[in-house]
Formats: sequence, structure tokens, C-alpha cells
Amino acid sequence: MNINISFVGMEPSDPVKKYAIEKLTKHEELFRDLENIEIVLKENVSTRGVDKDFRMNVNIPLPKAMIRVEESGSDMYAIVDKVSDILVRRLRRYYDRKENWEGVTPWRVIEAEEALNGFGEEEETLDNYVNYAPKIMSRKKLEDMTPLSEGEAIEKMELAGEKQILFKNKETSKISMIYARERGGYCLVEPSDALEL
Repeated sequence: MNINISFVGMEPSDPVKKYAIEKLTKHEELFRDLENIEIVLKENVSTRGVDKDFRMNVNIPLPKAMIRVEESGSDMYAIVDKVSDILVRRLRRYYDRKENWEGVTPWRVIEAEEALNGFGEEEETLDNYVNYAPKIMSRKKLEDMTPLSEGEAIEKMELAGEKQILFKNKETSKISMIYARERGGYCLVEPSDALEL
């Protein structure tokens, strides 16, 4: 297993590095098949004295998923403890559900479909968009486009700690997007078959 630790905005600290490796590899049974773990420890210099002084990001690429955990706070050791707990939960969830992904509809998809059946159209007003200007992100992300079922996409999204995912739908062979709604449930967005002009 290859563990890459980088420090951003702070001096490399051997005690913090040792503590992070010790906490994250404590559960050897969960980490034995992992090839690469990327850890970024960051100090936000512009927010010194605020509760969000330090940030820790952990990225673990897995087959059919990417587990990503990000936490921030004022004490780096407490952040490492919190990230370790979240990471162990997500890895256990990944291994528990990995064999069930092929050909079985996960309970989250069933729950989302039931929620969508009783869902009506919402009214939108132009008042919300008067001074709207989209924010352009400066980060580009390349995504693995292995065909996934809707359930697999939801699992992959939740394991990565994201609120939306872009994927190639296994059933329709279209590029689709699933996002988590603020009021609960999920929404599937797909391109239409006919292009209307």
C-alpha cells in the first residue's frame, strides 16, 4: 500500500504524519487491498483563529468507486481522529455492498423511485434569477465512465461524499446525472431521445 502525504500551507510535521498513518492504518483488514491512499493536510492561513484553521482530505481509489473524506477544524489531531472514523465507516460500507452491486436494485434506488412517484412539478418564478451569475469553477475533474446502474451510481456518489455524480447509464447507454435533493431522495437527469429546436 502506497500512502502519499502532502502538507499545504504548513511545515511538514513528523508527529502529525506519524499519527495520521497510525490512525488510518489501524484497521488493517480494511486497508489490505488498497493500492494508493492520498492524504492532504492543509492549514488555511487566511482564517487563523477561526474554527476551520486546518483541513484534511483523504482520497482512496477503489474498483467502481472513489472514497473521499474531507474534514476541517481547529485541531489537526482531532481532525485525523474524525477522518479515520468516517473512513472506516465508508470502507466497511463499500466492502459490505460491493458484492450486491451487480444485478440487484439497492434499497436507496427503491426509496428514490417511491419518492419520485408522488412528486409533482414545482413552480419556478423569474424573481429568483434576476441577478444570477454562474460561478465558473477552476477545477477540472476526469471521471471514469464505466457503465453503471442507477444504484451503483448512488453508492459511488455517497462513498465519495459528493452530492451529484455524472455517469454512463448501463440500461440506457446515455450519459446521466444523479443528484441528492435537499429535501431527501434523488433525482435522475438524462438527455432526451429527440432534440427539440
